[in-house]
Order: sequence, then structure tokens, then C-alpha cells
Amino acid sequence: MILFSCNETNVIMEEPYEEINAGFCIVEKYDYVYQKELPRFNEKPGIKPYGLPYWDKPKIMYLGIGNLSNENSTQDYDFYSESSLKSENEVIEIRNTLFSEEHCDIVWFKVYGSDAMAPNGYESCGYDITFVPDINGAYSIINDCMFICKWHGCDNEGTAFLDYFTTLNKNGLFDEVETAICYMKKYLSFDWSERGEYCICEIFRKQEVS
Repeated sequence: MILFSCNETNVIMEEPYEEINAGFCIVEKYDYVYQKELPRFNEKPGIKPYGLPYWDKPKIMYLGIGNLSNENSTQDYDFYSESSLKSENEVIEIRNTLFSEEHCDIVWFKVYGSDAMAPNGYESCGYDITFVPDINGAYSIINDCMFICKWHGCDNEGTAFLDYFTTLNKNGLFDEVETAICYMKKYLSFDWSERGEYCICEIFRKQEVS
């Protein structure tokens, strides 16, 4: 597994990563987050780029791990280091006890390069680019740049990442690792982007039973 470390604009160091390689996490459902954020974005007239919440309903869904849930939590909970050691049923119980079953999903992720096997019934949704999976691992440069901007957001013109936005799949993620890495490198070439340690995470969600 590889860790991409960027502490200086456009300078990315590749290092081996041997920490948490897979696990469950609890994320807010995208429709719920979108509706919460819609009033804030509607107060900002102007360019409406990418998938930012300017319309009544999302133009495209984002189903990565960038919307970590902390609502209704009664205690600190390290989603990654703790959830990675728990079964699906245990994480569902945590979700139902500390959070909201109505507003939160259970997601399983694995760092690219891990040989961990996805739990039964879970299928791949694509690749996200996030901080190294620990208590801060929910930050996604797909989500924050092209969907729900909370920290840095995107370019003012809404054109710098348009080619990458149009290649996202129906889950708002990349189908190919190589494309995810190219997007990460372009994102980190801007001086306003977030410095830190990134990894490529494959996202899995439970298949709906018809």
C-alpha cells in the first residue's frame, strides 16, 4: 500500500503504508447532507460548478467516505481504528446507538493495494482519495472540491477539474486508480489545496436485495 504525502504545493512523496488497510465506517447519507447544505450554497450566487448543492436535488451522487457522521454522537469514536476491528453487525449496532439509522449508512473501505476481502454482500462503488484512514480519514478531495465544500472548495471558475468531474461514475467516484491518482496530482498542484497524507480508498456498499 502507498501513502502519498504532500506538505508543499505540487511536491508529492510516495511512502509505504502499513497501518489500517480496511474497515467499516459510518457516513451520513448523501441526500441528507445535500439538503442540509443547500441553503448555505444558495446564499452564494454566481458560478455553479461540478456537483455542488445549488439545485433542489443532486445532479450526481457522491457515495464516498467524505461525509463522516458525528450527529447525535454521545462520545468520541475513532471510526477507522475501531471499526476496522469490528464486524458488520457490531458497527450497525454502534450506528443505531450513537447516530441515526435514518440518516447514516454503513460503508466498507480498503486502501488500494490491500489484499483484504470485502464482506459478503458488499460491492465496489469506485475509488475515493482521502486522508490516511484514521480518525481524520473522512476528508476527501473529491467531496470537498466537487460536491460538499467545507474546507477549501474548488476553483472559482469551475473549470480546472471539469475533465475529471465528467469521468466520475454514478457514485461520484473514479472507476480507475490511475485516474484517481492523476486527479490527486492536479488537485495538489494548486496552492490553495489541502496539504496532508493521502491514500486511494476503494469504497464498498451493501448491495440492495431486490
